[in-house]
Amino acid sequence: MKKALKIISLFCAAAFVFSCQKQYSIFDESKIDGVYAAIDGSPSSVLFYYNTPTSSYKTNIVLHGPSKAQKMDTYVVVGGVETFVKTLTFPSTVWEVTLQDVATALNQPLTNFTPGAQIILRNKITSTDGQVWSAANTSNLSGGLLSGTAFQNLLADVTVFVTCPFVASDAVGNYHIVRDDWVDFNPGDPVTVSMIDATHIQINEYPATSYQHAPLVITVDPNSGAATVVKQYSGGYGSGQLEYSAGSGFVFSCVGYITVTLNFTVNGGAYNGYTLIVSK
Repeated sequence: MKKALKIISLFCAAAFVFSCQKQYSIFDESKIDGVYAAIDGSPSSVLFYYNTPTSSYKTNIVLHGPSKAQKMDTYVVVGGVETFVKTLTFPSTVWEVTLQDVATALNQPLTNFTPGAQIILRNKITSTDGQVWSAANTSNLSGGLLSGTAFQNLLADVTVFVTCPFVASDAVGNYHIVRDDWVDFNPGDPVTVSMIDATHIQINEYPATSYQHAPLVITVDPNSGAATVVKQYSGGYGSGQLEYSAGSGFVFSCVGYITVTLNFTVNGGAYNGYTLIVSK
């Protein structure tokens, strides 16, 4: 952003995906009507992996509420439209939906579910008296008794993130700029990515500092592709405009796609929330 800096002298993505891996506590059901499913303990898997049919969201569940549950139907929601996926009949206590289940329901090939996509699964529980309980028809879930962090273990609407395991050697190669909010590069400009080790890569030309240039080093979680840019010296746009970079995002090595949201510090001034996307 050296042009703008001369004038003036601006994804936790993914955290919500991984926050559901923690241990959950049971909520107070003393005033709840109907019946609801909740995560019991910690899910054993929470991610769909690209082109991997058996990857799944899987968890033990526990039921709450005064009504007796008969079954739980799961739907995938796309553009507000619900498509049936599968039925869990009680007293089963394990709920699992695979990427293949979703692909079959939508009649789409597995490869259509690309890294970065978010798949919404909606559960509807039918009680023995015929009533149906879900996030779609229960106002309490959107601001009443069951809202808030105390009830985040409810298994009503579940968002599952599509990713792929990170392989550093697969990430190496020639890329082009898709988006650079910092405006050091234009869409289509070439950049290269090199491997440092099994969990670190670098974008060699970024940012486009000319003084003591240092490439952008990205730390990547091997299981999820979640990326962290630890605050680092990036050089400067001249000796009087020294820059530090930090941020987070994802590296999808299986398809050659990197997206990070960066915060820059230049001469003590903070410039936050700039997206960088590069693709092979």
